[in-house]
Amino acid sequence: MSNKPITGGTVLKLLIYSFVVGFIMYSLEWSPGDILGWIADTIAEIWSWFSGSGLEYVLLGATIVVPLFLFSRLRERMRSKNQRSE
Repeated sequence: MSNKPITGGTVLKLLIYSFVVGFIMYSLEWSPGDILGWIADTIAEIWSWFSGSGLEYVLLGATIVVPLFLFSRLRERMRSKNQRSE
C-alpha cells in the first residue's frame, strides 16, 4: 500500500467513479453479485475447457515448442562458451 495520505481530491474522484459505475450498473440492471457470479462462471468454464480439450492442445504444442526451446538454449550456451574461450 502507498503511504500517501488520502486527500479530498482522492475522495472526490472515488465519489465520481462510484457514481458513474453505479449509474452504468443500474442502467444495465447488474448487481455486484451478478458481476462476481459472471467472473466465477468464466473461471469455471476456462478450467473446464483446459482440463478437457485445452490440455490436449497444450501437450500437442509442447511436442514442438519444448524441443525448439531446449535447442535454442543449448545453441546459446555453446555460443557463449566459444566467445569466452576466444
